[in-house]
Amino acid sequence: MIGPLAFSTTLGCVIAALVVAGSAIMRRWRWRSIVPTLLIIQLAIMVQAAADAITLAGGHRVGELATHIAYLAASLVVLPVTATQIAHDDGTWAALLLVVALLVLAVIVVRMQTTWRIADA
Repeated sequence: MIGPLAFSTTLGCVIAALVVAGSAIMRRWRWRSIVPTLLIIQLAIMVQAAADAITLAGGHRVGELATHIAYLAASLVVLPVTATQIAHDDGTWAALLLVVALLVLAVIVVRMQTTWRIADA
């Protein structure tokens, strides 16, 4: 697990969620404006997943392997599934769904770090 990447991904998710929530409250939410940010977050998640898979294949042991892999798999699908549901929708409910997805993704990344660190202790 790449610690700085996980931290920056978590921070990026929280900041993006706040920006989307703020723009929805001010009735300025536009799908097109957030797409580049979502792509960057998804790319960071994919890099993290690849690094995790390589390290796990190399013999790193985690406290709960099944839990860590479940978090890893969930982190890869949260944004794509959400994006397909709200693509090109500029409504307030779409923004709310994206805010929830971004916050869930932030929690998943933190939980992945937690399951990763258990074996380090």
